[in-house]
Amino acid sequence: MKKLLSSLLFLSLCLSLPACGEKEAVFSPAQDATTLLNAPGAFSSPLTQIDQSTACALYGIDEGAVTESAVYGSTSGAEELAIFTFSSQEDAQTAQTQLQYRVEDRMEELRDYLPHELPKLEQALVQVRGDSVLLVVASDYGPVNDFLED
Repeated sequence: MKKLLSSLLFLSLCLSLPACGEKEAVFSPAQDATTLLNAPGAFSSPLTQIDQSTACALYGIDEGAVTESAVYGSTSGAEELAIFTFSSQEDAQTAQTQLQYRVEDRMEELRDYLPHELPKLEQALVQVRGDSVLLVVASDYGPVNDFLED
């Protein structure tokens, strides 16, 4: 009986070890923005880089909590890309809410002005990974989903 219990304990320890060394993948603003901006077909028009201070004001995010960012927007439509890393996971969760509000506000703004852009906003992706958060409003979400699955 002791051998069986020892074997089960050993097996459970072996199975739990790989999880100890794993760190949750987070977004890397500069690197991931470059990857997404270069993804064929993801965006239908060129996106312009937005500096961190302006982006934080635009999204209602506390700039003091941001450690790194890469933010791009379209001057002619709804498409945008924003990736932020924060000093804590709680700050990332707060930013997720702010980015979701941004999408809702943009839908309201563009409803009468650019109604053909609404499907892009309806599919907008806001995702948190650890202490980072991503917002994507794209023309084609296929390349974006491929990126997220990697």
